[in-house]
Order: sequence, then C-alpha cells, then structure tokens
Amino acid sequence: MELKDLLLELYDTANSKEWRPWELQSRLREIYENVIAVGDDLSFTVKLDKELRKAELKSFGGRKCKMHPFKTAWRFSKGFVAFEGKFLRISRELDKKLLSEILDAILPEG
Repeated sequence: MELKDLLLELYDTANSKEWRPWELQSRLREIYENVIAVGDDLSFTVKLDKELRKAELKSFGGRKCKMHPFKTAWRFSKGFVAFEGKFLRISRELDKKLLSEILDAILPEG
C-alpha cells in the first residue's frame, strides 16, 4: 500500500466514529505501527521513514500557525496539518480531498 493511501486510511478510521483518544491510538497502530500519538482532538501523529518535503500551503487556503513542537503548521477553514522532518500530524477535521492534495505536495518521493 502506498504511503498516501495508508495515511488516508488512518484519516478515514479516525473519522469513522467518536473515539476515545487511547482507543483510536490502539486502532491506528493496528493499521500502521508508526503512529506516535493521538491528541485529545483526535488528531494523530505519525513518524515516516523519510523526511517530508517543505511546502508552502498558502495556495491550498492555509495560513501558517504555531503548533509546538512542529516548525511547520498550517490551519485551514476546518482542521490543520503540521510537519517537521519525518513527523506529520493530521487533524481529522481537515477535508479529505484537501488532505489528499496536501499529501501530494509534502510526501517524500519514492
């Protein structure tokens, strides 16, 4: 399974029902063992094998924001995405089509 498809599957799982954070984390780790954390807002963080590409997401309607410990974070009308190095945090409130386009821009090639 391609990395993008795997991340979209995690996103779909996070949105499939109202989870408790620890339940969602356990379920997501069954799908992808590199799920690092799930926040109270049910956003999830994964550690990838390769570094993410730096990308300007203003053209996607995003505005830069601060989100510790990530150096790069973008908030959209609904949801956010944050990334640095090999770490990626995805809000389950982000629109799926928008997330797919963002992943195309930031995921490492190959």
